[in-house]
Formats: sequence, C-alpha cells, structure tokens
Amino acid sequence: MFSPALFAAPVGLSVFALAMMSSTASAAPQILAVASTDFPIPIVCEKGECSAELTAICLQEYRASPQKGQEYYVHEDRKFVITLTSISGNKIDLSNLPFKLQTARGHSALRVSFKEKQIRKLEAVAIEISVPEYISAIPMPRANDKAPQTESDILIATGPLRSVSNRLVDENTGRADAARLINQAINKLPRLGRSEPNKRKAAERYFQAVTEKSGYSDKAVKIANKAVKQCFYETQVGFISFRQCLGSTHDRVIGNLNTKFWKSLNSGS
Repeated sequence: MFSPALFAAPVGLSVFALAMMSSTASAAPQILAVASTDFPIPIVCEKGECSAELTAICLQEYRASPQKGQEYYVHEDRKFVITLTSISGNKIDLSNLPFKLQTARGHSALRVSFKEKQIRKLEAVAIEISVPEYISAIPMPRANDKAPQTESDILIATGPLRSVSNRLVDENTGRADAARLINQAINKLPRLGRSEPNKRKAAERYFQAVTEKSGYSDKAVKIANKAVKQCFYETQVGFISFRQCLGSTHDRVIGNLNTKFWKSLNSGS
C-alpha cells in the first residue's frame, strides 16, 4: 500500500529509481473490496449532488494506492442496493440508477454519487444504500496506464483474495464493525465545509441510535464511541471538520485490518 506520491524524491536519487517511481505512478491502482453493510447508509443530497461513503480495503498490496477521486466500477453484475423513500411512504428501488464511484480519500473509502436531478421528481424524504457481501471495485481503465489491470489480475483479486478479505472484514466483529459505525456518523454530516452545531449534534444522536440497535461487540462499540466523542470534542474549533476527523479515524481503524489481511496471506493462513 505504498504510494510514491506521498514521498518526495531525495537529492541524488538515481535516474533508474525515478523512472521506476514514474512507472508505478502511471500504473493502474489497487482493486478494492467494498465492505458489506449490516445497516443501510444514508445518502445525503447537497448542492445538487447525492452521495454516500462506503468502507473499502485494498486487495493488491503490490500496486499503488489510488489518489482521491480515482474512478472505479463495480465488478461483474454485482449491485449496491439503493432505496428511496418517497413523501407518500413508498419504497422505490434505485439500484439500476447510474452513479459515479470514486475514492473519497484513498483505498479505505469509496464515494457513490449521482445528480439530485435524477431523482427530484420522486419526492424523496430519504435515500439509503446497502452493500451486499463480495462486492469488488475495479479502477476505471485509463489510456496511459503503464501496467493496466489484466484479466488474471482481476480474477485473482476478486476471487481468492476477495474470499479472504470477506472473512477478515465483512465478517469481522471488532474493528470492521467499529468502522461501520463510524461511517454511519460520517454520512450524516455535510460533505463540504464545517457542520453547524445542530448538524453535529444530529449526527452524534444518529450514531448513538444505530450503535444501540446494532448488537455489535463491546470492542466495536468502544472503538467507535471513543472515535466519535474525541472527534466531536476536538473539532468544536479549528480548521478540521467533524467529518474530516471521523474520516481519518475510520481510515486508521480499517487500515489495521488491511495490514492483518496482508499478514494472513503472507503467513499462508
């Protein structure tokens, strides 16, 4: 999960090393596993765009982490479950609605988005997204890829590697569940700018309500509660928003599982 873009080349670095870094930077980034959800994630519409963040981990250690905004597509015919509740109380399946899938920060979070005008006539009062198990996200091919994702790369990543990640992430009752809870709070906050006090409080209350009914382990609840309380307190003033703080914490929590995932493969377990 090394990303060359994070490091400046030191003075005197060889031409060969620079060329290698350039080649890695223009290669296709990692294929990602999208973590399944136990509870629907709210989709929030803001400034003409509706979006939600999803938890993910990288499946290819040897490839570079994706940059923010890298576009992906869902592998094969798998689908997210998107449900709209109308003002009349009707449930409308929007799983076939065209959407954009991009990295929100790096390989730990993906962002699903679509234009609000696509659903405006449906008079939505709520929109939610759920993720079934075994969904993988493939980076959108680019014309200048020096090392594109081949058919065999995709087959290995979405087959045996995705199966192992399912056990360590989708079925994890500790850190993965904690990340799921933190992600619920993230998705109740405005994506842009700092949140107003009432929206911060509303996100905290929503998080607590989901946590109470989750039935998750004490470990998961403890990790998530600590993260939300700490971020709520530390972002009352300053430049970092409540959502940005939660996003950073979410990525550290899920990053620990990503490390465990690679160790399990290297140990042959």
